Amino acid sequence: MNKMIYFMMTALMANTLLNCSPSVHAAETGNQGVLTRLDDEGYLYYMDYTKDYYSPEVMNAMREAGYIDQGCSVFITHNIEGEPISCRNYDYPHRVSKEDRSLTGLNIILHCKPEGKYESIAVADAVWCDENNPLLQRGGPDQEGFDPAMLDILPYQCMDGINEKGLYVSIQRVDIKEGEQPGRFPAGSSMLLRHMLDDCANVDEAIRKTETGILLPEDWQDCHFMVSDAAGRSMVIESRNSAVSIIPSDICTNFYLGSDDMEDYYRNGKLREEAVKMTDEDMTPDYHYGYGHGYHRFVTILGQLERYRDTAKEEYYTVMPESTALVILQSVAQNPYTNASGISMTQYSAIYNNEKRTVKVWSF
Repeated sequence: MNKMIYFMMTALMANTLLNCSPSVHAAETGNQGVLTRLDDEGYLYYMDYTKDYYSPEVMNAMREAGYIDQGCSVFITHNIEGEPISCRNYDYPHRVSKEDRSLTGLNIILHCKPEGKYESIAVADAVWCDENNPLLQRGGPDQEGFDPAMLDILPYQCMDGINEKGLYVSIQRVDIKEGEQPGRFPAGSSMLLRHMLDDCANVDEAIRKTETGILLPEDWQDCHFMVSDAAGRSMVIESRNSAVSIIPSDICTNFYLGSDDMEDYYRNGKLREEAVKMTDEDMTPDYHYGYGHGYHRFVTILGQLERYRDTAKEEYYTVMPESTALVILQSVAQNPYTNASGISMTQYSAIYNNEKRTVKVWSF
């Protein structure tokens, strides 16, 4: 993995502690704040967002242009000090263009403190602000012609984050099955993540936030959420055909946890339901892991977490050094060059400390 960037939240500001020496570029971005490059390659930036992103101007822009799509793996464990940590890979293979299939990306670590809301640190995929704009790609903010207005909807493009109360929220995609109801609003899940970070102090409040009517379950059911808090609780929140399910889990990838799908995928117009398929109809090796997209990553994480289970405790509890958690994230990092993982790519890995309210990011 690449260089690590470490962020720590204090009362009203975010301190940046770098264990690397990037060439830092800072640019004024109008009434949004300052955008600072954190790496040499131009994949990772930092921004204090100061604009009112609840204003009609930003909300209307979000509903017109906002979009997200991602794979991802996440798990919750504890470090050696007993502090809950939330560990996540963000996976999506952005390309320069249809003609140029080179991998690109633009991730911005976003610090927000809206009036009357909780302070938060989150990581945004800025490409989703406008995936066809070449300035919203690697190094784009350093190029001539970069318009800071392109980042207006950035608070709603965050893929994971933590707030001052220690609530962590991340989004993971689920595949909508043939014949089922797709999500109505392409960025509904990222908007709900923002409302959770801004308004919720713990897992229970995050769950209740799905019932407020701000967004309906059918708006965001192409994704589900992993939420965890400073007390070490973790839940997966998902919507399927407008029904919300709450599932206690310390792992989440990209298949429904609240439904027993087995595999539920179609080939040649026929539904195939099997746990693990080793060959195709012609007996050619075809390793398709069952129970949906991301099952192989789920069981890879599960098998490793079990090794770090503290059996002296009555309830399920895992503990490990953060360096071990990073190794687990590496073991499920996506390979962009083969079909084995769906031709995806891990843009960044992050380890959030729910108790200390910190995040460490390894970009690309």
